[in-house]
Amino acid sequence: MGNGAVKLRTDMHGDVPMGSLNEDDINDDAVTSAIALPKCARDQKMDGIDDMRPIPIGEGEEKVKGSYRSEPVSLDEVLGPADSVKARYRKNKAIGKGAFGEAYIVERNPLYPIPSPKKAAGGKGDSEIKKRAGDDATRLFVAKVMDLTSMSPNDRRYAQTEIMCLACNHHFAIIQYYEHFFIDDEDETIIIITEFADGGDLYRTLHKESSEFCLSETEAGIYFVQLLLGLDHIHRRRMIHRDVKTANIFLTTRGFLKLGDFGFSQQYDSTVSNPIACTFLGTSYYLAPEMWREQRYGKKADIWAAGIVLCELLGKRRPFEADSIPKMKELVLSGAMWLPPVLPENAGVSEEERQAQKKMGYISREMREFLEFILQQDPEKRPSASQLLKTPLMQHYLCLLKKRVDRMIALDDEMESNYKANPAGFAGSLPEYNISLEDRALIMSGIAEGEAVINFETEREMATSTTPRIESIVYKETAGSQWKERYLILADGFLTMTLAKGKMAAGSGERSKKVPLQAIRAVAPVVLDVPVLAESSGESGPFHVKFAFAISTQNAHSIVFATRTEQERDQWLSTMIVALKMD
Repeated sequence: MGNGAVKLRTDMHGDVPMGSLNEDDINDDAVTSAIALPKCARDQKMDGIDDMRPIPIGEGEEKVKGSYRSEPVSLDEVLGPADSVKARYRKNKAIGKGAFGEAYIVERNPLYPIPSPKKAAGGKGDSEIKKRAGDDATRLFVAKVMDLTSMSPNDRRYAQTEIMCLACNHHFAIIQYYEHFFIDDEDETIIIITEFADGGDLYRTLHKESSEFCLSETEAGIYFVQLLLGLDHIHRRRMIHRDVKTANIFLTTRGFLKLGDFGFSQQYDSTVSNPIACTFLGTSYYLAPEMWREQRYGKKADIWAAGIVLCELLGKRRPFEADSIPKMKELVLSGAMWLPPVLPENAGVSEEERQAQKKMGYISREMREFLEFILQQDPEKRPSASQLLKTPLMQHYLCLLKKRVDRMIALDDEMESNYKANPAGFAGSLPEYNISLEDRALIMSGIAEGEAVINFETEREMATSTTPRIESIVYKETAGSQWKERYLILADGFLTMTLAKGKMAAGSGERSKKVPLQAIRAVAPVVLDVPVLAESSGESGPFHVKFAFAISTQNAHSIVFATRTEQERDQWLSTMIVALKMD
């Protein structure tokens, strides 16, 4: 519960099916009692390979930046009432209380500088990030006060794990850790200070609002790509979250998503060739098949849970729901899952009618296939976070996220310019920015990291594929001799054409079309008498192309694609010829 905006963990509670019992009526003992836990075996094959070493976990007593331990202090030095002069943090509102302690929304005492989150390797230091007048406005944090004396050794370990995992990750899609304090010399109480996400948790947003509340597919996609960015970030640092669910995902009123509650998380070593965890943890709705089968599991279990979250985002319902743990196990292992229905091709007459139908829970065919791609029973076949980010659909939503952030930045820069030119026009108040400069740097860094991951995955797939494979931007001839940007992929027996990233589909509502290679009769170069003007989604604008190729299908339909260079066209021709066995 990294945010603390809704509830404080009181014990190791799990979820139970909706409509049967309340969310916190069954604890993990009920889950594990139905299943005999397996012994850890170190000789099983790992579900994915990373080449990044784990970030070192700080130990020791010295109070240094990046340390996970601080010198003992008194409670009133850390947390006090709203008018406290002495306390570093002033209580604003109590937001949770449980067997292990309490959680508060707090303000930082202006007499003490705001601590900076631990910077990831390559991140900007404090001196490199300038501040604007509005960035000094009052900020809210979450203070989680935990009584260690009431905890079992395992619970103490969960508290320590949350601190270590949060401090090891500096990413906009992960709740930020700022600092923690041990109270008094006996270390009987610990206070953890983290970021406050003002939109609350995703579970309450989806399920506690009016029954009419429903995210559009676009909004769900933008949220989900942020979750993938956060998961990829922790997986590349050799961590698994192990409790991904809507109650542990937090939102901001600016449209950002943040993964929290790392109490179950585990860090593993690259030298262990395994899916490295063997403890049966997490919440029953989100448990992957390998966990129900009592097998060792790894980061692919996080991916399964993320797929359940995506289904909730799209349809406000989980794919597997039952009224008991044994029935839940049987249902998950059977593979019989509910997914949101696909919007019919002939649905609606106007775009307004189709959008209304989408709000009723229908999704695009491409999104349905994406859900099925994630929720594969075999973890070996289930994609990683980086592979999901590389899909055209998630690249599209990453592009939309970046455009949204760019708009916020442009509005903030305009406001800052107006404030500098005429401070009196703000009636004595400070500008209220969409994003602070520190958050701006963190968000853009996270997006850039995702783009780098996509490029790496593309190169890796091209280099390791055992079948003909190629993908790139092309320009398709459309009605009226217009040449519009598309992304073309030849892989796995299909030629897939998608819209340019950030472009929304019209009419059918589908962004991609798949053509089986068996339906393609031939491919040939096309000679263009004169260069044609192609539409580009980039900043360069339209430009002229003169190299093209055409494919003809079994129904005698021809599709013409232009490329930027002759070399690129020839690569497409040679790869297509091999794939079609025309050589």
